[in-house]
Amino acid sequence: MKIKLSFVLVIVLLTACSRKTLKGNDYSYYKSEIEKSKRQELLQKEADKKNNTLQEPSHPINKTPRYLSAEERKKFSTLLEVPEKEIKNERLYAVIEEWLGTPYDWGGTTKKGVDCSSYVQQLYQKVYGQALPRTSLEQFYLDTKSHFRNQEYLKEGDLIFFRLRHQDKVVSHVGVYLQNGKFTGSNSPHGVQIADLNADYWQDKYVACARLLNTP
Repeated sequence: MKIKLSFVLVIVLLTACSRKTLKGNDYSYYKSEIEKSKRQELLQKEADKKNNTLQEPSHPINKTPRYLSAEERKKFSTLLEVPEKEIKNERLYAVIEEWLGTPYDWGGTTKKGVDCSSYVQQLYQKVYGQALPRTSLEQFYLDTKSHFRNQEYLKEGDLIFFRLRHQDKVVSHVGVYLQNGKFTGSNSPHGVQIADLNADYWQDKYVACARLLNTP
């Protein structure tokens, strides 16, 4: 009887061990977890698409450029202190003309009031058909390989980044370079304007430039 009981006990133990071994080598649990993770990742990607800061342009590029009037061309020639023949990218200056004088409004995105990064974002979308992130800091980190500091290499369309307050993290302001040391931005308290990069105020706040456009 004892031998039978011992034999049964051994069989039970072997069966239990084999189940544990099977369970140890059974990857179905891990597969299900991996699949669950993939599903969550897909859901997250879908959510990111809706809330992504790199959104599709709300103002798609206009394939029919608006030409500047003689008065507008003369106006930009005066503001930039260059001959009228140097005002070549009429699409760019036509968009700037639409925004000039718009009040500065932190967080604003319309012609009733706009902040620096929204103005740059919308200008890039409408002129170049290129989507940019919403904030100046995000725009700064978009492509760090495109950064340079020497202002002698600036070209029309380059982004210019500033740190307006010492406590600001890295950058807190952005504008778009035009030519002849001038840039456009929504600058507090003036609003959208064409400003002189060589002014002491901007030189003191200057951080870096970025070339995101494939310009020759």
